[in-house]
Amino acid sequence: MSRKILLADDSLTIQKVVELTFMEGDFEVTAVSNGDDALGMLGEISPDIVIADVHMPGADGFQICRATRESHPGVPVLLLVGTFEPFEEEAAAEAGANAHLKKPFDSQELLRLVEDLLGSAAAGSSVEEPVVEQPMEIDDFEPDPAVLVEPPAEMVDEVGVAAAGEEQVVDEISAPSSGGLSEEDVDRIARRVVELMGEQIVREISWDVIPDLAEIVIKDRIRELEGQVE
Repeated sequence: MSRKILLADDSLTIQKVVELTFMEGDFEVTAVSNGDDALGMLGEISPDIVIADVHMPGADGFQICRATRESHPGVPVLLLVGTFEPFEEEAAAEAGANAHLKKPFDSQELLRLVEDLLGSAAAGSSVEEPVVEQPMEIDDFEPDPAVLVEPPAEMVDEVGVAAAGEEQVVDEISAPSSGGLSEEDVDRIARRVVELMGEQIVREISWDVIPDLAEIVIKDRIRELEGQVE
């Protein structure tokens, strides 16, 4: 018998990713785009697990979590949160969430977490919240004199080169030539900014921005097709 997943997320991209992730397994995904619809579906499909975005139209992820606890006490709830969105751990704990996952996530990571939550629910136990590394506060850091060493000379050179590169990019952007920036200038500056930011940061930003743009294009195309039919 298929295990039922109720997914509540206003992103069409996330809906498609989750559906594809569980397409091969013994799962049945029901996706809705707002929290109010998710509350209505709780009684209709009796899900085995609920995956809810923390921030979306209608009821938010915390409200869905509380409603699930009231109507389906044994059903685990996994909260999704955007990379640059605040996550209130105390509110999640009070609502009774079993775990949370930050976007962008790896499909295999999502699959493993869902399997763990379902397995623990079947065994009548709870899954501990995944450990989220917290950034170290500067005041909390106390250097150990025994391990203080001078950085290698080649590292100092690399840092100096990187800093010089940053200054060069800033100069090029803040003080363009009188004729404006050419396409070659823009391309060169963009490449340099990507190098300085790092691939991981660019990937996370793209994961947040590109799906939103794709949804806008898709919705515009749907409206265009509807207009042609009318």
